[in-house]
Amino acid sequence: MPDSFDETRLAIRRILLEDWDPHDAARREAFGAYDVYVEPLAVLIAGGADEQAVVDWLHEREKETMCFPALGTQRLRRVARLLLGVKQRPAG
Repeated sequence: MPDSFDETRLAIRRILLEDWDPHDAARREAFGAYDVYVEPLAVLIAGGADEQAVVDWLHEREKETMCFPALGTQRLRRVARLLLGVKQRPAG
């Protein structure tokens, strides 16, 4: 786990692994599989992104970076809401 991950980034990482996880990385214990996405998502969320922007971002990662077929975005709404909830957590 990168040393630079604060509580917010750790929460984003956890959501990506537990709730998004299109590659079953958690099942394979590849816990750092999505670490490259944590910082861009943290910036997106901190910048005031809405649910649709996060859904679109996740969907683009699936389509382009991971070469997933177009599966639609409805299933990503729950994940987006969880990610957006991260920014509302009080600083520790």
